[in-house]
Amino acid sequence: MTLALFAGRFTRPSRARVANAPLSRVLTGAFLPLALICLSSLAGPSRAQNSRNERAEIGGATDFATNVREFKRPRLTVVISIDQFRADYLRRLTDLFLPPFQTGGRVGGFRYLMSAGSYFTDARYGHFPLYTGPGHAVILTGGYPYKTGIIGNNWFDKTTLQSVYCVDDARWRVVGAASDSHATPMGPRNLRSSTVGDELKLATNGKARIVTISLKDRAAILLGGHSQDVSLWFDTAGGRWISSTAFCKSGQLPAWAEAVNSERLPDKTLGTTWSPSVGAAVLLRAVPSNLSPKVIPTSVDALFSHAVGIDKKSANYAAFTLTPDANAYVFETAKRAIAGEKLGQRDDAPDLLALNLATNDYVGHAYGPYSPEALDLTVHTDHQLADFLNFLQTTLPNGLRDVAIVVTADHGVAPIPENAQALGANAGRIPETAISAAAQDALTAAFGPAPYVGPDATGKTAGKYVEPYLYLNEAAVAQALASRKAASRAQIEEVAARAITALPGVYACYTRSQILANALPPTEITRRVVNGFYPKVAGDVVVVNEQLYIPAYAGPEGTTHGSPYAYDTHVPILIAGPGIRPGVWADPVSPADIAPTLCALLGIELPSACDGVILKAALR
Repeated sequence: MTLALFAGRFTRPSRARVANAPLSRVLTGAFLPLALICLSSLAGPSRAQNSRNERAEIGGATDFATNVREFKRPRLTVVISIDQFRADYLRRLTDLFLPPFQTGGRVGGFRYLMSAGSYFTDARYGHFPLYTGPGHAVILTGGYPYKTGIIGNNWFDKTTLQSVYCVDDARWRVVGAASDSHATPMGPRNLRSSTVGDELKLATNGKARIVTISLKDRAAILLGGHSQDVSLWFDTAGGRWISSTAFCKSGQLPAWAEAVNSERLPDKTLGTTWSPSVGAAVLLRAVPSNLSPKVIPTSVDALFSHAVGIDKKSANYAAFTLTPDANAYVFETAKRAIAGEKLGQRDDAPDLLALNLATNDYVGHAYGPYSPEALDLTVHTDHQLADFLNFLQTTLPNGLRDVAIVVTADHGVAPIPENAQALGANAGRIPETAISAAAQDALTAAFGPAPYVGPDATGKTAGKYVEPYLYLNEAAVAQALASRKAASRAQIEEVAARAITALPGVYACYTRSQILANALPPTEITRRVVNGFYPKVAGDVVVVNEQLYIPAYAGPEGTTHGSPYAYDTHVPILIAGPGIRPGVWADPVSPADIAPTLCALLGIELPSACDGVILKAALR
């Protein structure tokens, strides 16, 4: 590996640029003598043609129909989910990315995929809420939460009266954790659908290798599904990759993963500082003068500089995850996985590698989508992606010609509300306690005193708000019905919904009874609400905020995601590889379409919950 990635202060990436030839030079060439034209045609392909051929060789320019007829499949499928990577980043920052094709046969990052593959500019998720868990479940199941069961990162279980994390799975044991770790077992139990990886396992009688890697357990697990061979996530206690016996049946990490842990790569960043890698003039894009200095610096004298503590402490490893070095760590571990598992290097079955770059989400939450940090991290991500693509090109038997590559995101992010307010927009933060209090007060007034939301007489929380779902206390609901103070459960839900909707910053509320009776108004928002509603675990009232309003828990200067609005639903889709046609497509599509497209390339059955359709424009 290149230790420079972990050597401390970042150096500024090169900014190679491609210039267009002057028009006069092009016109001069058009009037060459006919004899020279004939001689040049006899001499063989032109330099430009050779360049195009070389690029086609790199990109795997094969015909999808031929691949279907001859049963040719990608040796390796690589899916990269960049957490919280909004669609506008690719267009807004294109000029800062590496050129698509470079000297020596090397390729760039985003611009290579935009040139050699299919780039979908209008990809939007079709569910609500937009969180990491549901998004990653959609990407490789092709199904929305109403089928997959992953309705959020967390929800409330009315039977156990406990909060549930989307990848909680007590059937297993933690693998690879440090002695002082508080990690708990994780697994795919709550995922009701199969994934592309699961279907590939079934289609190859278990021969395909499925590997997932992310700093976040929920991203890795939900990308891979039930039958993956290796799933790794990061534990800040000790700064190590860990897993569970759901995937590491032997109770030990693979030897190559243990080797990565033993090298203590995150330790090399302790005591270092992340400073801008781009020039001050570039960062002026991220510090417009009409925003409040209290929110984002408004001069180049206030450029960011974030230090990571020098001690081997959990807090410092957590700080490491907010630096570009953490993404480099994920990519380096992916390289080791390819070597250790021989991914894409066997003839008996194709393999799948899925990565999540969680750092982009951590940075976006803390500093916002228009911050200098988000800009600089995106530039680093482009360079790291290019490095990884070139690793594939030089490591695998046929380079990138046998690799299907997808880059997308699990959700976007809202602007920092105070930034939006500074521009005159109606924006703000909503305290979650106000939602619970509004419901409790209204239900008490309508149906008499009872703990509808919050602790009951025994101190147990039997009703709770877990964004965006309000869960009502079943005992309190039963009491209201038995006393005939309430005519129906639907009435109780409606009273709570009306009270919450009256709060500033709330757009609307939809009740369980409305959803199950198909009684919602036919709007884009309600379609997303229905797509996100899995009856066994969803709440009694679904709360949708107004545009540019976010929960107050995000902090006084941070931001978050989750809404049904464009800034949260709109993400990029880049797909390249054998059978994929280069082009830029404005078709309205969804990340749910990624899974069926990959299944078509691999010649396998669709995942069980698949709602998506094949990205037909992408097929060559």
